[in-house]
Amino acid sequence: MEQRGRIKAPRLPKINRRVLFVVVLIALVIALGLLASNLYRGVVLPAAAQAQVKQTQDGLAAQAAQAVASKDYTRALELYEQLAALNPTHPALAENPAKVRQTIAVEQLYQEAQAQFAAGQIDAAQAMLVQLQAMQPNYRDVQTMLTKIERQQRLNALARQAAEFKAAGDWEGVIARQEEARALMPREERGPAQAELFQAYATYGAELVQQTQSGSGELLRAVEMFNKALALRPGAADVTTQRNRARQYLAGSNAYTAGNWSGAIAQLEPLYAEQPGYLGGQAAQLLYNAYMRRADALAQDNEMARAWEFYTRASKLQSVDTSTARALAANLELQLTPTATITPTPTPRPAATLTPVPSATPTPGYVPLTRYRGKIVFWSNASDQPLPTPIPGTPVAPGGRGGQPSLWIMDPDGKNRFRLWQQDKAQAEYKKLQEAERRSPDGLSSLYVTNPMHSKTTQLYLLDPDGKSFQLTDYDGLQYDPVWSPKGFWIAFVSNEPGNDEIFLVGRDGEHPKRLTWNDWEWDKHPSWSPDGGRLIFWSNRVTGYGQIWLMNDDGSYQINLSNNDFEEYDPIWIK
Repeated sequence: MEQRGRIKAPRLPKINRRVLFVVVLIALVIALGLLASNLYRGVVLPAAAQAQVKQTQDGLAAQAAQAVASKDYTRALELYEQLAALNPTHPALAENPAKVRQTIAVEQLYQEAQAQFAAGQIDAAQAMLVQLQAMQPNYRDVQTMLTKIERQQRLNALARQAAEFKAAGDWEGVIARQEEARALMPREERGPAQAELFQAYATYGAELVQQTQSGSGELLRAVEMFNKALALRPGAADVTTQRNRARQYLAGSNAYTAGNWSGAIAQLEPLYAEQPGYLGGQAAQLLYNAYMRRADALAQDNEMARAWEFYTRASKLQSVDTSTARALAANLELQLTPTATITPTPTPRPAATLTPVPSATPTPGYVPLTRYRGKIVFWSNASDQPLPTPIPGTPVAPGGRGGQPSLWIMDPDGKNRFRLWQQDKAQAEYKKLQEAERRSPDGLSSLYVTNPMHSKTTQLYLLDPDGKSFQLTDYDGLQYDPVWSPKGFWIAFVSNEPGNDEIFLVGRDGEHPKRLTWNDWEWDKHPSWSPDGGRLIFWSNRVTGYGQIWLMNDDGSYQINLSNNDFEEYDPIWIK
């Protein structure tokens, strides 16, 4: 009964194992699919996206680098900006954009500097290039441009300086600057500079010719300038003519200095014929002197007819004093012209053989020293042949020292020396010139030297027209050789108060004494005033140890040796 009262549980259906396996397998597949899907969505897709982003970024970096390599810096900067928007920490952004920006700034500065240089604003261009060089050394041709700018700045400075020197009339300064400027320029740019330099050479050469007063220094420099001008412009007619004239004069002067009268005449005659007033008449004067010396030599050789010819040539020259030549030519003409004697006709008789009587050799007439006004007469023991003036820097050949002293004449620059004829007459006239040196310009007062009472010194005194004397000096030692200035106030004299003989000045009132020469032991003696009272000549044994004629200004400046030879020369007088 109890067994009948139990309720039996329902019996589960019996699962087929194969079905179960299939179900489990399907569930597993589904789970794996879900897992794979989740893995793809969570891992694969993000990784792929990240790889795509990286590829894009790296592509931008590569493109930027390529743009930099091709110097397309603006494009490179745009790409770096895109890359920065995608990945601000990308390694390519660490330095490259800054370098690109600096490169762009450098290039822009370079282009601006070039523009300033092309516009002639070289100072602004230089400042930019210096800044650029500090930013990036050795950038492109910056150093070359800086060198060009420095050269141009120097050229500009030289041009300014040359203009200033030109305005001041200093052609040496002009030429020095223009020569430096020409050397700085490339050959293809020298055209205008060479034209200016040619003009400077030619102008300065012509100016030197105008400045030539005595000697040959200025003329030699002029020839040098003309040669330089012709090197720049060969065949320039005017410059060639000026150079050739200067050369002719120099050749004539050198021949004259060497005593070659014929050579001097050969050079100077065509020059005089072409331009009689060359060098302000100096060429004519030198030709005159050459004619006279040639005539003198011919007369001494008893060739009177030829001597008369050269005296006559000299007498016909213009712009020189030809009075001496005219006088000598007239004197010779009288001696050479035979005098006709009228006699009665004798009764015919057999002709007798006459013995020829030799005619006396005529001698040229004496020319008074006053005819040589403005020249210097002095004593010298040189030989009778005129002594060439030595070229500076060359030794003087010794000779003639210890010979018989005689009177000579020379120009105030020491040139054109010659020995006077008829020394007895010349020496007598020389003594009169010495006496005249002590008289006042109006001839009313005179100077003399004497010992004051109870004194061993000698002093200078002035004797007035009324017979009253006035003592001018009161120095120790000896005072002597007083000479009166043509201007009337100053009196030059020699004093050995310093221990050796020196030249002094004192006013005619005995005031304002001045010492003009200063030596250790040498002596300076026998002063003589120039006709204008602005200079003095004297003789001295300074430097050489034997007597030479010297020249100085009335204030003692510019003391030069006029003799410059190996002879004893002394006691000069400037003929007034």
